[in-house]
Amino acid sequence: MRPLGHAALAALVALAAACGGRAARTPPLAIDPPAFRPEALLPTGADAYGVALALSGRIENPNPVALPVAGFTYAFEVMGAPAGGGQVASELVLPAGGAVPVTVPVRLRWADVPGFLEALATRPSLPVTVSGAARVRAGGGTVAVPYRMDGSVVLPRLPSVTLADAVVRESTLFHTVVELRVSVRNPNPFPLPTGRLSYDLSVSGVPVIQAAKSALDAVPPQGQATVVVPVRFSTVGAAAGALAGAVRGRADLSVSGRAGYGALEVGVDLRGALAAR
Repeated sequence: MRPLGHAALAALVALAAACGGRAARTPPLAIDPPAFRPEALLPTGADAYGVALALSGRIENPNPVALPVAGFTYAFEVMGAPAGGGQVASELVLPAGGAVPVTVPVRLRWADVPGFLEALATRPSLPVTVSGAARVRAGGGTVAVPYRMDGSVVLPRLPSVTLADAVVRESTLFHTVVELRVSVRNPNPFPLPTGRLSYDLSVSGVPVIQAAKSALDAVPPQGQATVVVPVRFSTVGAAAGALAGAVRGRADLSVSGRAGYGALEVGVDLRGALAAR
């Protein structure tokens, strides 16, 4: 008997290894791609940070087996520019040879909208587009079922900030405490969270404090809140003369800066008379 050549021997060894207890892998299941038919993109609630929307429609499964949906991805466009996105987990199962209604909760963050503050001043609403895919499990892998839907969102309105009054509460040779009473009106149907105020303060044209920061109280929906802002500063130098005018009832006060609640931010330019206690 002629001895086996090296090539034939290698082939036999490989065949024996393949048959030696390891089962052959089942080939991936071939499926027809499901179809996502979006029908509506409607807002469900808004706040100072963004707006929640419901993407509704149905997913059709043409296959003879049920298919689970692992989740959904989504990305927003606002006037053609990217505006953030995210993903949503799912336990949905597509029935074999059928269709199932689906509602996907998505959220657009105001901070992700390009030119958001400028849009607040010029537009009541914005057109939005959401696109992405349903991730359907099939044959040991995942099939991306794409979708795209247009809609619109109503923009929130900026709060108004006014100066109710300003009073000197304490005055010594070295420092002064002024109490500002700031009124904030919220025109929106949602509450404003605790906010922030950054400002410069001048008395009779003399800068007495710069780049100061203070917290602002929350404001109820379509309501108003008065926030007390205590300001402490040195009375050495030019500020002393300015405050002397307050004692005589002739000091003017100005506050300039920005007030913010979530993504809503408004310029502040407050003017009034500074009264002695």
